[in-house]
Amino acid sequence: PWRGLLIDVCRHWSPIEVIKRNIDGMCMVKMNVLHLHLTEDQGFRIESKKRPKLHLMGSNGDFYTQEQMREIIRYASDRGIRVVPEFDIPGHASSWMPGYPELASGPGPHQIERKFGVFDPTIDPTKKGTYKLLDCFLGEMADLFPDPYMHIGGDENNGKQWDKNPRIQEFMRKHGIKDNHALQNHFNKKVMAILKKHGKKTIGWDEILQPGLPQDAVIQSWRGKEGLKEATTKGYQVILSNG
Repeated sequence: PWRGLLIDVCRHWSPIEVIKRNIDGMCMVKMNVLHLHLTEDQGFRIESKKRPKLHLMGSNGDFYTQEQMREIIRYASDRGIRVVPEFDIPGHASSWMPGYPELASGPGPHQIERKFGVFDPTIDPTKKGTYKLLDCFLGEMADLFPDPYMHIGGDENNGKQWDKNPRIQEFMRKHGIKDNHALQNHFNKKVMAILKKHGKKTIGWDEILQPGLPQDAVIQSWRGKEGLKEATTKGYQVILSNG
């Protein structure tokens, strides 16, 4: 049911004609899910009309307009292919910060990354404003993408900015949050509630699998079959993305 191809257009920009060519190739071999990785340290690749500084300040001008994305979705749908968007949070989030520095867990200056790797900038999960902005943006994306699933990433958060932020540490003590894994779980559950309100089911990488994660989350295991086994044993639906 999920014969997917992930295309990362953040670290390596792919114009719309390249995406269409790949959709044609997917159709030939009967793949049926195009997973578009749309936000990353190196770029924010989708137009937001409600929070335009996200793409205007986080993309270097390489992004899909909403009309272009509708064209991609239509083109894929005509070939039996669904389009599932991924907005990678709370880590891999450098491109969110130039436009909206209030999201950041650490001090600026904030800029798009130019190299591959795991970087420190991480969204602050303790501010009410974080969820207000995410509610606005994800609600806008829920209207744009018809697929019932939306991917929240969740991988490779090194937690360094959370460790260095006294206000975040105080929040964790106050709420009995024992470590960064538990803090990210707190964040994930709030984001899942936002997506559910907008009629979407949540997918995340295997790092999101923490105690108390709602059972309707789908775990996408990129690190190996161990994550697949753990998630299925605990009753979650799983996508294996590691051969």
